[in-house]
Amino acid sequence: MPRTLVGLDIGSSGVRAAEFTPGRRRPTLRRYAQVPLAPGVVRAGAVMDGEALTEALRALWSRGKFGTKSVTLGIANAGVLVRQLDLDWMPPADFRKALRYQVQDVLPMSVDEANLDFHLLEELDLPGENGQSRRVSRILLVAASRTMVDGFLDAAQRAGLRARGVDLLPFALVRARARLGGDPTEAEAIVDVGSDVVSLVVHAGGTPRYVRMIPGVGGDSITAAVQQRYDWSWEDAERTKKYVGLPGHAHLDPLQQSVVGHRADGLDHAAQQVVAAAAAALTDEIATTLDYYRDSTTESADGVTRLVLTGAGALLGGFAELLAGRVGVPVEVLDVQARIKVPARIGLDASDLQALTVPAGLCAGAA
Repeated sequence: MPRTLVGLDIGSSGVRAAEFTPGRRRPTLRRYAQVPLAPGVVRAGAVMDGEALTEALRALWSRGKFGTKSVTLGIANAGVLVRQLDLDWMPPADFRKALRYQVQDVLPMSVDEANLDFHLLEELDLPGENGQSRRVSRILLVAASRTMVDGFLDAAQRAGLRARGVDLLPFALVRARARLGGDPTEAEAIVDVGSDVVSLVVHAGGTPRYVRMIPGVGGDSITAAVQQRYDWSWEDAERTKKYVGLPGHAHLDPLQQSVVGHRADGLDHAAQQVVAAAAAALTDEIATTLDYYRDSTTESADGVTRLVLTGAGALLGGFAELLAGRVGVPVEVLDVQARIKVPARIGLDASDLQALTVPAGLCAGAA
């Protein structure tokens, strides 16, 4: 049997796993499954209830019937430090050994309490003292609390899974973009709109330049606004959000459209006013983050040419158009099926296809 890889995406709304068979041109999806999580089990990228998460993972493997229990995990937690640094150049093996001593002064936690990793951006010579140049390695440092990471690893281990690696979700997005097709010469922003965390990464040619994870915003913030306005159940508010979308994007049949099309306020549905206000607040968060990057970077790749959307929140009708108007660059929704073979027998809907992005990126890193 061909070797397969499983990417495991643990979010606030549920756990999702996809098993792929690597291919020369494109991977083939073998199995996919998801199991919802109760509110509060995972919040803003941190495990709040490890036992409930373990049970959900057991149910996921029972439902998905995956061919392996070896997985690569993706995390998106705003407490993870991602910072560009220039450090004295050393041979690769020595550099990795010395990393913890070179970065301890910039960490918000003890170096003994952190999981450290880095992406090498470039090696260059900078002006030094007495006219001597200084050879440095420019890296993107990643530092995550061991306690936070262990929450995911412990739950997976209790469920009988073996984590072959843990990756930051924005880096998985970059690899997924490369795997699923992207222009290697242009800088672009990839934005994953999750339930309660938005992950944003700017990359150029597959090299990450800037990463930020924004907690407390996402698809759930729009659902919550609808729920509070009408005092509905969460399920009814979520269903209504997807149904009405933004103005001009309601999923109405012709008879309904002929009736509501004459609204004096220009809306297809009254709830669109609430959805539009919450969606505008979400686009403001994304645009403000991009503005910060543009204002603070000195890189030649600072000219973001487009924004690529993924995640369940990307499917809200009209959201891509609203975001494009706010950020001032073209916005496209990542087309997963363009570069992944998805057999018809698996029967995935649009939401499931969007959920494949992160597992695909995780597996690209593990291949």
